[in-house]
Amino acid sequence: MRLAAMACAGLLATPAGAAERAVTLALPALPLDDALVELSRQAGVDILLSSASVGNRRAPSLRGRYTPGQALQLLLADSGLEFESLEGQGYVVRAGRVTKAAALSDPVVLPELLVVGVRTQNVDQRRDPDGIQPYRVFDRATLRAAQGLSADDFLQTWLTSNSDTHEIVPSRGRGLPPSRSNFSFRDPSALSSTLVLVDGRRMPAVPGIAQLAQADVGPIPLAAIGRIETLGASSGALYGLGAVNGVVNLVIDRNYRGAEVAATVGSGKHGDGGYGRLDARLGYSTADGATALMVRYGQKRFNGVTFGDRNQAAAPLDGAQMKPGQAYNRPPGNGVTLFGLNGPFTVGGVEMLKTYIPADYDGSTPIETVLIANAGRSAPGLAPAHRDGLLTTDSRTDAVLVNLRQRLWRGAEAYFDHIYLASHDAAPLAYGALSTQLTPGQGIATMLSGSSPVELVAPLPYVFGTSDSRLISRRTTVGLVFDLPARWRGGLDYAVGDVRFRQVTQEVGFDEQARPSIASGVAPADGRRAPNPFGDQTQFLADLGQYQSNWAEPAPYGSSRLEDISLRASGPLARLRGRDVTLSLTAQQLWESLPNFPGEPRNHVSMRSRSLFGELRAPLEGLTGVPGLEVQAAARRQVGRIRIFYGGPAGPVEKTADLYLLGTKAEPAPGLTLRMAYASGAQLPEPVMFMSAVGAGISSLIDPKRNPTQPISAEGWFRHAWGGSPDLRPDQMRTYSAGMVLTPRRLPRSRLSVDYTRIEGRDLLVQVYRGYDFYLQNEDRFPGTVIRAPLSEADRAKGYTAGRILEVRDLNENTGSSLIEAVDIAADHDLDLGSGRLAFSAALTWQPTLRRRAPPDNIVSKRTQDGATPEWRGALGARWSNDRIAASATMRYVDAYAVTSLPARTTVDLSFAWKLPAPLDAPQTELRLGVRNLLDRWSLEDPLQRRVEATLIARF
Repeated sequence: MRLAAMACAGLLATPAGAAERAVTLALPALPLDDALVELSRQAGVDILLSSASVGNRRAPSLRGRYTPGQALQLLLADSGLEFESLEGQGYVVRAGRVTKAAALSDPVVLPELLVVGVRTQNVDQRRDPDGIQPYRVFDRATLRAAQGLSADDFLQTWLTSNSDTHEIVPSRGRGLPPSRSNFSFRDPSALSSTLVLVDGRRMPAVPGIAQLAQADVGPIPLAAIGRIETLGASSGALYGLGAVNGVVNLVIDRNYRGAEVAATVGSGKHGDGGYGRLDARLGYSTADGATALMVRYGQKRFNGVTFGDRNQAAAPLDGAQMKPGQAYNRPPGNGVTLFGLNGPFTVGGVEMLKTYIPADYDGSTPIETVLIANAGRSAPGLAPAHRDGLLTTDSRTDAVLVNLRQRLWRGAEAYFDHIYLASHDAAPLAYGALSTQLTPGQGIATMLSGSSPVELVAPLPYVFGTSDSRLISRRTTVGLVFDLPARWRGGLDYAVGDVRFRQVTQEVGFDEQARPSIASGVAPADGRRAPNPFGDQTQFLADLGQYQSNWAEPAPYGSSRLEDISLRASGPLARLRGRDVTLSLTAQQLWESLPNFPGEPRNHVSMRSRSLFGELRAPLEGLTGVPGLEVQAAARRQVGRIRIFYGGPAGPVEKTADLYLLGTKAEPAPGLTLRMAYASGAQLPEPVMFMSAVGAGISSLIDPKRNPTQPISAEGWFRHAWGGSPDLRPDQMRTYSAGMVLTPRRLPRSRLSVDYTRIEGRDLLVQVYRGYDFYLQNEDRFPGTVIRAPLSEADRAKGYTAGRILEVRDLNENTGSSLIEAVDIAADHDLDLGSGRLAFSAALTWQPTLRRRAPPDNIVSKRTQDGATPEWRGALGARWSNDRIAASATMRYVDAYAVTSLPARTTVDLSFAWKLPAPLDAPQTELRLGVRNLLDRWSLEDPLQRRVEATLIARF
């Protein structure tokens, strides 16, 4: 036996009970005996172990706040070893009380569900940031310290490969509803190419018009998540169709006993835009751990910010900058504006191009005097309806998570898991301005003279109303995990879920008599007053209100459904020089459907896929002599069937994808790991890409293969088909990655990783519309697009070389390509400082290349413009903490976004946490204070600017 951390044992005498105090740990991936020595030093406890029993096992990286017992449990998981507390005087590590073969074996790398079923229902393997593929992994301690509002909010700061640069504030235009989460790795338009998982399983997709959009996980509280695993690369072999640009896996934390309540309040610097968050959880388990139940509830609220509250937003829309002809797409000023459309008009002998009537004009002053006084100017400011419009929505999200686990017998456990997520967004709507044309000297415009028509712009929107969006997402999972012979484990699970989405838009506009009544000054026969724009403005607006009518009908709700059944098995396949070669196998059937979606209640879309998946992990160090050499290989065969019941092919369309992963890593020098991988990904065509239409075409072109003296129309109509094609193939992507991980022995609490990623797209789906005349002129370039009748003998006698045109096909195709190149850098280091620990974290992404190409002769020529993402994105953080206090600072940088002219911006967040003193038997209370956007940076994405927030947490 030897004593770990021998050099510091005398300095760190551990009193009874101190061993169970949580401490901040930062352990890189090390040989297990070195990891235990480092744990002993950082936690200040004695750990007795036998080098012979530990052998050449390796330990995973471990960062966060843990008690020594919790840390040992994680380091020794599935190692065949166990530990025992020496009554507060330290720990002893020894071989577990299992069979001799199992006690002497090395760890078997299995999916997390199959290894630790009592702690999690994650069906994916526990991914390691030091593994073969360049994962970014964020553990529970990191997530808690971040004080983020959601996983979306956290990853927008720390995951620099996430090209969705929006803030978490629910802004209009982000999606339906605005509060939904958005993950788009490498490419801002790659939402459909970034797969979002919860516990390794898919969530039901958000329904759209004949398409299934990315699942919404925005309502899930960040406090409910124990681990986030991300991969900014293709990985279809591991995760199936849809894992093209990246994968996000949120692993829910279900290992808790007791009760906890946390409340957060926050506000913008002007006192508006208030927001709040409530998180509560209750965990119970029996004394033997056979039964465990956890219930969690989370709620977030945001109050909207108006244009009138933010000068930066209102100033570019000031009505004084309005020009003639902009009434339909620009907000009016706070008053009636007159424009000369073709030249100046005259008022009281004064010539002018524009003038306005103030909103407070009451008719007591001659109107000519007012118009002359304001000659050359438009009504300034914003009309009230536009000033009260929301930059952000009034938003609320709710989440309910329920989990029940029951041990059935030794080696078998059943579980029930339910996720309920709801979001509600509401905002007023206002578009453009009501306008009409006046003729000088006629109707209401008797005081005007001149030859130019005059445009009158009223301070009322052309259309206004309200928008109310509601989204409910649910998933229920039942499963069983069980032991199999030969140290294998199995699992069977069934998940069913659905999404219901409804957006009710109430739009109010003006009827057909509004404009003529204003221009003529003549009241309609129904008894309504004719609005007089040159009189009292309050009365003018009141009279205009009589001409309003409802425009938009409530849209039908949209819905989607999900069914997912999987059978899994995992275990050792063989042994190579004392190390296990492991194999994980999965058979899965996934069914997604759109039984109803807005705009087409008659339609129904379904997508069913079946897949077989295998992942092999082989440690080859003992065979080759190369230190740390490991190979990972995976393959998946996935067959998808798409059926569209209206507007698509007559029968189901079946598509197949074969997906692969091959990677390796080695440790040529102590603390240096080199890794590389090749992975493929594929995406089924969205149902909308299969939807087609047919019409009649007629052309005035000359057919060079027939009569050169008459147009094609002389032979009559032909059939024109456009839109979807049953011959479309899945998008094909492939990723090459290479990088290094440095964990220097002389700096044991440091880590640096540098990874290059290249994602190539080929045979990408392109939505086409070239027009039938294009194909008639380029028939030989596009064989099969112009369908002709057989050449008859009579045609040959006339010298014709082809039959009459019957059909022209203008169909979607697989002719696109793409290229993404990026370098990701991540670094961590911590050191002892004073009575606590100072930790640094940094992340940087350089993405010089983003190209998506389609044929230039296509009207829809590009799905994404070149350079449509910031080239540089970075984050830097520092955190000092001890047992009671924690203080942190985070800085985020986003490079200039040239395509949308967004400037480079840097935001800084500060936070402080203090555990309030309390007796041992009293509830533990923690107070957190934060300042977000300390530098008060303005953007439409985050109009709250600087804001402060406070959180109070009580644990029972």
